[in-house]
Amino acid sequence: MAALSLAAPVQAQAQGQTSASSEPQAADPFVPASASTRGTVTVRGRILPYVAEASETLLRDPQGRARATLSAVSYVGEAVEPRPVTFLFNGGPGGATIALREGLAPRITAGADPRGAYRFVDNPDSLIDTTDLVFVDAPGTGYGRFFGDNASSAYWGVDEDAAAITDFILAWLSAHGREGAPVFLVGESYAGVRVGLVAERLAAMNAAPRLAGVALVSPSTMAGREEAPGGKTYDAAVRALPTLAATARHHGQGAYVAMSVQQLADQAWTFASGPYADALAEGDALAEASRREMARALSAYTGLDETLILDNGLKIPAALFTRELLADQGIRIGGSDSRAKASRAVTERRSPPYDDPSTSPYTLTYDQTGAVEALFREEIGYRPVNGYVRLSIDANRAWNWNRSGGPVMIPALFSELMRRDDRLHVTLMAGYYDLTIPYARPVQDYLAADLPSDRFDHRVFVAGHAVFSDPDARAEATDHLRRFYAKAMSAW
Repeated sequence: MAALSLAAPVQAQAQGQTSASSEPQAADPFVPASASTRGTVTVRGRILPYVAEASETLLRDPQGRARATLSAVSYVGEAVEPRPVTFLFNGGPGGATIALREGLAPRITAGADPRGAYRFVDNPDSLIDTTDLVFVDAPGTGYGRFFGDNASSAYWGVDEDAAAITDFILAWLSAHGREGAPVFLVGESYAGVRVGLVAERLAAMNAAPRLAGVALVSPSTMAGREEAPGGKTYDAAVRALPTLAATARHHGQGAYVAMSVQQLADQAWTFASGPYADALAEGDALAEASRREMARALSAYTGLDETLILDNGLKIPAALFTRELLADQGIRIGGSDSRAKASRAVTERRSPPYDDPSTSPYTLTYDQTGAVEALFREEIGYRPVNGYVRLSIDANRAWNWNRSGGPVMIPALFSELMRRDDRLHVTLMAGYYDLTIPYARPVQDYLAADLPSDRFDHRVFVAGHAVFSDPDARAEATDHLRRFYAKAMSAW
């Protein structure tokens, strides 16, 4: 197959966005040929053939100059019936789409043997039985590269990223003859913003593919830095409390270890959104006796010492909680999955985010970047010209958070999109053990947006930030998605 140097939609170019291009230019950089392989996987009792393809897409600026490549791996089923196409994104910003691929693709990493070779196995929970899957690494991540001075600035930003991703989606559908297919988007973490802005762009385009559904996994909810006006805004500490309580229970701390995680989280939210929120709202005017009573209650939920809680103004930042919950054991707990733990002496030797006990240096017995490269090279036969970027700290630091038109709450954006399109469905998925984006934050933001109840649902799983990375939660979470797809497709 030829390298994907794809046709950009005319409308996107008219809007002045960077885009993919159909016509090679004399000075174009080398783009490796895409590679593909056939496979089969058994999912829910069905043997499913598919084609896996790895590729880079050349992106151009409005003057037609090559400025970057975007890399992706797709899995296309060989079923004859019309199938939806799902584009999937992890977040960061600056993160490659690894966690979602490792949870939902037909082939996933099982580990490495003693000689260092990586082992890949069929994924019985893959979503390939329901939809074709395109896992997209945003420019500057994966195998994506930049060409020319300051090229990254055209892609590392809220609006810039959404424009490039929208162009890629349209180009991929055109190149594969799937312009009429139902389209779904899956966005995890910051990609909760990405898919919202992409959905907005698709809705504004003439003759664009229709978006059938969006799955939001532990999503960010604000595009921009400022707090959006309107609605009831809870303090971040209030929304974090159910996750802190669930975490303390998991580690045998606090007064509620005998409760189930769901019961405790629900009880903690009732307390947090009521008495706790009221106490924080009083601030310095809170009576001393009430302050100490609140510290005792918070200690029972979180397992932290009352004095520590008082010293921090009744607020418990995640960084403090991860350090102090098991400090007497010399242990630090994870942020993206608060069930994880590791020695503080070991974690403090690494710089953030690699000091988090729930990141791959602590949770895997193999190098995750090496495993991804081996999968592309050995499983699919792709030959890139550069190494795989799993996480770009540069992208994260250089990200342009300004949005044309000002900041926007993504739940409100989806509320408007669903009002305009009465067939659009949205689901929200989160984990009880996520301290990066505590589940109550996106859940309450989306509930406050009052999305149509017949086309929106939410579910919290016994998992961390990357819901599908949890082997125990994966089957349940993918079955939730299967039901979501079936409902959305019934309205197609």
